[in-house]
Amino acid sequence: MAAVAAAQKNREMFAIKKSYSIENGYPARRRSLVDDARFETLVVKQTKQSVLDEARQRANDSSVDPEIEATQKTLEGGEEDSGLTEEEVVLSNAISEGPEAEKALQRAALILRLREGMNSLSRVLKSVEKHQGVVCHLETRPNQSDNNQLDALVKVEMTRVSLLQLIKSLRQSNSLEHVTLIGEDNISVKNPWFPRHASDLDNCNHLMTKYEPDLDMNHPGFADKEYRQRRKEIAEIAFAYKYGDPIPFIQYAETETKTWGSVFNTVLELMPKHACSEYCRVFKMLQEEGIFTPDRIPQLEEMSNFLKRHTGFSLRPAAGLLTARDFLASLAFRIFQSTQYVRHKNTPYHTPEPDCIHELLGHMPLLADPSFAQFSQEIGLASLGASDAEIEKLSTVSGILLNAEDCSRVLRVMVKSRYA
Repeated sequence: MAAVAAAQKNREMFAIKKSYSIENGYPARRRSLVDDARFETLVVKQTKQSVLDEARQRANDSSVDPEIEATQKTLEGGEEDSGLTEEEVVLSNAISEGPEAEKALQRAALILRLREGMNSLSRVLKSVEKHQGVVCHLETRPNQSDNNQLDALVKVEMTRVSLLQLIKSLRQSNSLEHVTLIGEDNISVKNPWFPRHASDLDNCNHLMTKYEPDLDMNHPGFADKEYRQRRKEIAEIAFAYKYGDPIPFIQYAETETKTWGSVFNTVLELMPKHACSEYCRVFKMLQEEGIFTPDRIPQLEEMSNFLKRHTGFSLRPAAGLLTARDFLASLAFRIFQSTQYVRHKNTPYHTPEPDCIHELLGHMPLLADPSFAQFSQEIGLASLGASDAEIEKLSTVSGILLNAEDCSRVLRVMVKSRYA
């Protein structure tokens, strides 16, 4: 559990701090899940690099001992040793939390390149003993590129502060080619945290990629204070939601219902020519059950119950545009995170970010189709623990499939090819 909690914390430390607004470089007229994921990856890299550079600079600035400073400059081909790894940055931050964190026992694995073979290894073991550590596992092998050198894997247990001191000490040793810390237990940041149960989706509501009326002048609701306040109220309801709670009931205003009706009737007109048979079939079922009518916006609770009966999918409220990682992770548990607010009345046929009309008329009917639901879950499962680059690729697939206008036509082709 400590590993899961720490990985989640590390994820938050490197989280996106920018929103999808024009001042942060996001184009106003291009919006898709694929572009969202690419933008997220870029900002994550920038944020992570900034955090690491800052930590490495602090590590270099703290080296006041002239002998140590001279030794550092001889490492890595004469350059300063500013190479704190991500794991070491996380370890350093964990130590700074307080005296108890400093003394907490930490397990870690070190990969060492031994220049002088077993003689170097004996110095390493003495250094571990000097820092009051315990060697839990040790193995060596000839280096693949230079048989005169040995590679060693040393697993140790010691306090966090001692571990950091040990790493610094080993890096100053001329008997070692390089020192690499591999995270064990709760200092690993290489593998992203991901939910292991549907209740963990309470932590998957990150809106770092939001495009809100408060942030962008081009948003149709930017100058409408009443609309902006309404959006905030509904967003707070979604943020307060926890796994197992009933989905909150939203009392929609007359103007919001009118906007829904305009879009609903337009969809009815376009369906015969543009919609696939799967979409039309479920749409008709929703009409027969009284969920889809032009004069009432469906509540997420009743739509969720409908989906559960047909494909096992369910809904949970979202406050806005989720990160691609959080959105895809939800699909793994057959859960779709849906907004509950309505687009601005001045643009009933376009919304710059997903609203409940987009979710209900675009996504919900196809989530009640067994083949589409199964494939959606498979995309979600593939996203769990995936790298940023892999999330981009999965978003490319889901960005095609979860587009309301033509997704099911593409789905038929992909499903057939998958089982061919």
